[in-house]
Amino acid sequence: MSYQERNIVTYLLTGIIVMAVYSVHMHGQFQAGLLDGPDAGIQIGWSAIKLIGGSIIVTIIVSILVSLANAIITRETEFDTADERDKLIDLIGMKVGFITFSIFFVGGMIWLALGAPMQFILLGFIYAMFIASLIEGATRLVLYRRGF
Repeated sequence: MSYQERNIVTYLLTGIIVMAVYSVHMHGQFQAGLLDGPDAGIQIGWSAIKLIGGSIIVTIIVSILVSLANAIITRETEFDTADERDKLIDLIGMKVGFITFSIFFVGGMIWLALGAPMQFILLGFIYAMFIASLIEGATRLVLYRRGF
């Protein structure tokens, strides 16, 4: 497995773990009734800020640990550098992720226009970003595996 593939898998697994923790947190807030009142937007906003900060910290820590473990196991000290193919794969992955999020965004706006509660739309956008990120990573991984 190449350096880029290992990083993609690390980011995907880290993202899944972070979103699982976030989902448990939000489920607790929903059960407590904090997402029903007029302050629901505030609760969702603060939880999103915590999600972003937490995911950055967790991703950095996990990336360092995976790099250290890989260096110890394989005795490799040099990392692959990004070439034109890597940049093209990244651009294709970002394009697919952007299109995915755009579809969810338009769907959310239509749902909002049909009378859906705002707090569900906000949560939907957070999960749409997560799903788009997963699809972006999966696309990049598939392209690396196919030898694009």
